[in-house]
Amino acid sequence: MELATINDVDELVSFYSSVIENVNKSPVKLGWNINIYPNIDFIKSSIFAGELFVIRKDFHIVAAAVVNHKMNDEYDLIDWEVKGPKDKLVTIHALATSPEYRGGSISDSFLSDIRDYCKAQGDMAIHLDVIDTNYPAYKLYVRNGYKEIDNIKMYYEVVGTREFWMLELVLSLC
Repeated sequence: MELATINDVDELVSFYSSVIENVNKSPVKLGWNINIYPNIDFIKSSIFAGELFVIRKDFHIVAAAVVNHKMNDEYDLIDWEVKGPKDKLVTIHALATSPEYRGGSISDSFLSDIRDYCKAQGDMAIHLDVIDTNYPAYKLYVRNGYKEIDNIKMYYEVVGTREFWMLELVLSLC
């Protein structure tokens, strides 16, 4: 796992476009749209903030995700096992794997790397949401130790108000 750089922007736009195109042909409807999310502005700002991580295989990006401390306000309503401090709670955004590597070990390895990175940063927990149509992602997180805490309605510009599973991985209780 490594941080993406500004030189990766074009490849990341192409990567996310490919993921969106592939997923939208399947029963899993993320609601992602490269013009709204994850768009070029999101990609660039995440790179500049040092929050966009990638996995490469043969010098090409095969997985990407943003890891930061930004959460929707609805996260405050959840009865998480670890409630704070907020600067010790991480969220994963826009995690995606290239269609040709789906179902393999890349996603599991990526989540393991993210977990290890967050632990090394002193974070206490990873909190995230998964849209109710993305059962494969839900299973991936649960397989990797995340616990379903709640299921709530939440608003995102790209999908409107939808149901989301709220998942938590406890890294440290102190």
